[in-house]
Amino acid sequence: MQRIGVFGGTFDPVHNGHVHTALELAEYMRLDKVHMVPCFQPVHRTTPSTLAEHRLAMLQAACQEYSTLVADDRELRREGPSYSIDTMQDFRSQFEDAAIFMVMGADAFEHFGSWYRADEFLNLVNIVVVHRGGEPEPQVATSAWASAHRDVSSEIECSRGALTSVQLNPWTTSSTAIRRALSTGVQVDTDLPDAVARYIDFYQLYR
Repeated sequence: MQRIGVFGGTFDPVHNGHVHTALELAEYMRLDKVHMVPCFQPVHRTTPSTLAEHRLAMLQAACQEYSTLVADDRELRREGPSYSIDTMQDFRSQFEDAAIFMVMGADAFEHFGSWYRADEFLNLVNIVVVHRGGEPEPQVATSAWASAHRDVSSEIECSRGALTSVQLNPWTTSSTAIRRALSTGVQVDTDLPDAVARYIDFYQLYR
C-alpha cells in the first residue's frame, strides 16, 4: 500500500525546519512521498502577504533535491479559503487505496475540534500530530478522537481512521522570525535551503 504524507502550511518562506521535519517524518513513518501543500488563504490565520507564486516557487526549489518531497499546488489552484477537509477529499480521490497521513502540529491539534467538518477527517485519512522534543506531548489518547488512537505510529497500515502522535527533533527556526530578520537586513541563509536563499535574494523578498 502506498503511503502518502500531507504537510500543509503557508511556507512564507519555506525553511530548513520544514524540510527536515518532512524528511524525518518520511523516514519514521515509512512514507513514500510527502506532499508539501502551500495554502492560498488560511482560515485560522492572516493571509500571507507574499504572492502565492513566490511561495510555491520557493517550495519547489526546496523540494527539488529530495525525491521524497513534492511541492503540491492544489490549494493555490483552487484559490479561496484553504479548508483542509476539501484538500483531504481531493487527496483521497487521487490516491483511492493509499494510506494517507495528514500532518499537523500539536498547537493546531488543540483547536482541531473547531475546524470545519472536523468529524469527517478520519473517514478520509490518518492524522499524525507532530511535537518537538521538550514540548508537552499532545493529549491524543484522551481527546475526542481517543478511539482512533494508535501508540505505534510507524506501524499504522490502514488507509484512514487512525490518530497518532510523533516526537521529532527540536527545531527553532520559524518563518515569522526569518521574515522579521530579513526585513531588518539580517542574513538568515543558514536557516534556509540554498536555492530558497538565492530566490529570496534575487527577488528581494521580505525587504
